[in-house]
Amino acid sequence: MPELPEIWLRAHEIDHALSGRTIVGAHFAQPKCLNLPPDLFERTIVGLTIRRAWPRGKWVFVDLQSHCLLLNLGMGGEVLLHAHGQALPDKLQAYLDLLDGAKLSVHFWWFGYLHLLARDALATHKMTAGLGPDPLAADFTPLTLASQLTGRRAIKSLLLDQTRIAGIGNMYSHDILYRAGLHPLRPANSLDSGEVEALWRAMREVLQEAIDLGGAHWEVDLHGRAGRYDLTCMQVAYKEGQPCPKCGTAVVKLKTGATAGFICPACQPLERPTDSSSPSP
Repeated sequence: MPELPEIWLRAHEIDHALSGRTIVGAHFAQPKCLNLPPDLFERTIVGLTIRRAWPRGKWVFVDLQSHCLLLNLGMGGEVLLHAHGQALPDKLQAYLDLLDGAKLSVHFWWFGYLHLLARDALATHKMTAGLGPDPLAADFTPLTLASQLTGRRAIKSLLLDQTRIAGIGNMYSHDILYRAGLHPLRPANSLDSGEVEALWRAMREVLQEAIDLGGAHWEVDLHGRAGRYDLTCMQVAYKEGQPCPKCGTAVVKLKTGATAGFICPACQPLERPTDSSSPSP
């Protein structure tokens, strides 16, 4: 599933390549991904000009003057820009015609969403209105993170909760928690101030490294080029039985709620170290 790095990249690619270009046609092979009837979606979007695009959690927001196009790639997929005359992929759910003859195609591997809303209706969009803060935003500080770490819920479960922190999924959570030295089943409210800061730093480091490498290697950019963030870039994620890069202890796989987790049992103890300071309020 595309997470914050992949969505950040797709949004910035769309912003760079498509800003100022006008949509003149819309075609849908799978209307179930839309929030409007296909004919109404087409009538509304045709004639609108792309102004800018930005990421929000696992969604790409595209500003179309009076409206906003919202894209979620679900479990994975491609958003591809095709030059005039270039053949479209065999599999796609939708594509848009641009005034200069180029086309933008969207393909979901399993499920995804393509929603069109008036700008003044964004606050009522049920799938995005409740998203939590962006962990890479300039104003996302350790204090911001601490404000989300409430209750005795497992820290990994909380990280995956898009209403608490937007954009982190299962794949990146493993190395984020490893770098922070935190067991995924630690209660969120048991972290002290030093651990909160370590988690904040780990989130930003792991996510930024993935962005710098073009995102996960099974995802492609707007021009079909694959990302470079693969297993060799990961520290404990999906490396069951391999030595921890810090201490050499074998990485183990464990059940973490509805997902699996990968940890170093020596570097990420479940019990909080006895010399830690008091928990943050």
